[in-house]
Amino acid sequence: MTERTVTQTVAPYGAWRSPVSVDDAVGAARAVTDVEIDNGALWFGEARPDKGGQTQIVRLRPDGAAEDVLPQGLSARSRVHEYGGGALLPDKGHVYFVNDRDQRIWHDRPGGKPQPLTAEGPWRFADMTPDPLRSRLIAVREDHSGPGEPKNALVAIDIASGAMTPLWQDSDFAAAPRLAPDGDRIAWIAWDHPNMPWDATALNVARFAPNGTLTQIFTIASARDGFSVMQPCWSADGTLYYLSDEPGDWSLYRWRGGVAELVAHLDGEIGGPVWNFGARAFALIDERLAVAALTRNGVDSLVTIDLVTGTARPLAAPFTAIMQRVLADGRSAVVLAASAEDGYALHRVPIDGGPATLVHRPAGAAIPPGFAAHPHALSFATSDDATAHAFYYPPLNPGYAAPADTHPPLIVTAHGGPTSASKPSLTAWRTYWTSRGFAILDVNYRGSSGFGRAYRKALDGRWGEADIADVVAGARYCAANGLADPKRMAIYGGSAGGYVVLAALAFHPEMFAAGVNLFGISDLEALAADTHKFEAHYTDTLIGPLPEARDIYRARSPLHAADRIRAPLLTLQGLDDKAVPPSQSQAIYDAVKAKGVPTAYIPFEGEGHGFRKAENQRRTLTATHYFLARVFGLAPPETLEPVAIDNL
Repeated sequence: MTERTVTQTVAPYGAWRSPVSVDDAVGAARAVTDVEIDNGALWFGEARPDKGGQTQIVRLRPDGAAEDVLPQGLSARSRVHEYGGGALLPDKGHVYFVNDRDQRIWHDRPGGKPQPLTAEGPWRFADMTPDPLRSRLIAVREDHSGPGEPKNALVAIDIASGAMTPLWQDSDFAAAPRLAPDGDRIAWIAWDHPNMPWDATALNVARFAPNGTLTQIFTIASARDGFSVMQPCWSADGTLYYLSDEPGDWSLYRWRGGVAELVAHLDGEIGGPVWNFGARAFALIDERLAVAALTRNGVDSLVTIDLVTGTARPLAAPFTAIMQRVLADGRSAVVLAASAEDGYALHRVPIDGGPATLVHRPAGAAIPPGFAAHPHALSFATSDDATAHAFYYPPLNPGYAAPADTHPPLIVTAHGGPTSASKPSLTAWRTYWTSRGFAILDVNYRGSSGFGRAYRKALDGRWGEADIADVVAGARYCAANGLADPKRMAIYGGSAGGYVVLAALAFHPEMFAAGVNLFGISDLEALAADTHKFEAHYTDTLIGPLPEARDIYRARSPLHAADRIRAPLLTLQGLDDKAVPPSQSQAIYDAVKAKGVPTAYIPFEGEGHGFRKAENQRRTLTATHYFLARVFGLAPPETLEPVAIDNL
């Protein structure tokens, strides 16, 4: 038999015809959110861009079929901290959830219709946990009734009446209320301004008084120690496990007999920054074994941890990216994970050996065989003799080859946060670009998680300097090593990544030929004044406190250096954004337009910090493609909806 060969068409990078359409990329945005297990039954939230941005609750039937729970008009999404999470709680076949539209807790009984549990009011809820001994739920409540910042508290909610009783309101923030198996004790984390939960938190434990209030409150770890403590989890025997970055990486600890002790400090770290409620980077299998997502140099793997010896053993799972949705189900782990060959999906992994099996894949387009561009881990020198990290995705399309001695256009992406990370995985968004002949560079600049506390803290006081230097160094590395066309490099990012876009264009105007800014920050001082409570003092750590550091805020604000921007700029913004107000995008658009630089601005009604509706996700992708094609002088083989570009 003779081998079949694929005839390749020679065409310029950026002009390749791809089977991955815009609708494919948007359809793949049906992402899984919260994941819970109730008596062996799996429940999870699933974003539905094609349903107006609804988050549906899905229950897996015993036969493995997925069953939608919520009727039209209801959506399980919390808006506490604006970023939410922890919006659903199954309990003995019932499910409680936070409804997006009114932020009330609703209750869905088997065989019934969902009904509101809490009254209408100025409250938001998240991170619910059952308190069966007292017939109530315990949850985080955010109270928007008064002037100034909303007030956060732990509250008890009576299941019969919906009446609320405050339990803890002595800190700016509270999260992760978790009851001990005997129902007599509760653990939670708390923190205060100016800290973020990945800076310094407290871990508290209390007993319940006969009337259900908290008594004998004890602090296991204090925020004054300067460590990030998170994700408390009780074992069956009443031992409290949790994560702390005291050793330099987030590591597994336990508290028993009144003593805190390190269980496992591994080569890497367990977990990551908690932007959303309900994060679980580890789960307890039994009294001597846990399963955890371990990150080494930005790459995730699934391991078991011997709770007696503290040693780790890798599991037979090909994952490179694992969300903080790690649960135990008997002798198996259930994880939300992805790899270089496969997008995010729910998998079951036997703890005692055997391969991972697919549990549920969100509906959407599958990437055709041969189109998965594998990420290449890069490390490169940057400013101050430091080293930064990135993942490079080369162009890949089995049907095409580029002309000799040419290099691909490059999209440098900057993740949000900035305390976050880009994980190596297959996504329809990346494949849309790589299959058309673009290269992608996902930069994990200093400040990113997944590389230890020192790397994460390297951005403190240097936001707008170190991160910008790192994306510029990454682009230069690609250009110098034949990985990109130096005249066709764009930078793309949202939120804090959008700030990186604007700052790179303003402070390194020679570097990039185009920028795409999604709800990015242009005026740092205005952001500090206008943003929501959760991030109201984030910049105190990243830059410095106000008013003392006002000159630094101004010097690092792209808006005040807009006259230096000369690369074409596309800006996209949700008009209901509370994290980065629309005024930030409007101001930079107006300033760049006034200087005669080619620019475009696309606002979206009804969208917040990130775009949830399919039509807006679709427009974001097509607008970006059209914009880059015009700026780079490319001829895409498909018809794209035009964008009105000023000054071009």
